[in-house]
Amino acid sequence: MTDERDVDEGSARQPAEREALAPGFLIAPPPLSDRNFDRSLVLLAAHESDGGSLGFILNRVAPWRLHELLEDLEIADRGVDDRDVLMGGPVSRASGFVLYEHSAGSPAGDGLEITATLSVTPSRDVLELAARGRLPGRFDLLLGYAGWAPHQLEGELRRGAWLHLPFDPELVFDVPVAERWDEVWARQGLDPAGFIAVRGGAQA
Repeated sequence: MTDERDVDEGSARQPAEREALAPGFLIAPPPLSDRNFDRSLVLLAAHESDGGSLGFILNRVAPWRLHELLEDLEIADRGVDDRDVLMGGPVSRASGFVLYEHSAGSPAGDGLEITATLSVTPSRDVLELAARGRLPGRFDLLLGYAGWAPHQLEGELRRGAWLHLPFDPELVFDVPVAERWDEVWARQGLDPAGFIAVRGGAQA
């Protein structure tokens, strides 16, 4: 995706050069012509200036439910509640990622530790644990991800294409999916109507 957006100069502007952008959140000021990121809340899971960035959209519901996908994968759901599956981003939409809570420093399998108690993994083994109700905390299944090439995200932040916000664990599981985008604006005391739409975004 090669959209470019700018935000009104009088609105909140986020610095591009920060020691730690991840973990954190990116919100896309409305309106945005790219439907992949319009009104999106992105969990920025990993960021390295020279290595690119990885994120997952947390407020986009997929057209499938969890039990449907578990059945397709021939994974028995033993006691896990059916729930929405999330569209994590426009890249590799056929790939699944389990975003899950765990005890501090003790993830259930290989993957990316976003915080000491939150990880994401493409591991089928972890998904099977989730389906059997054997993960220690909450989880979501996401399809696809959002990715940025080296230095791309810094440039988009300088242009105001995204607003970067500090990580808030409540937005990952506590706030209902449909309310997350409005909630993150409300928590910052910002009105999205005050932003001017322009262009920018992750790879598609």
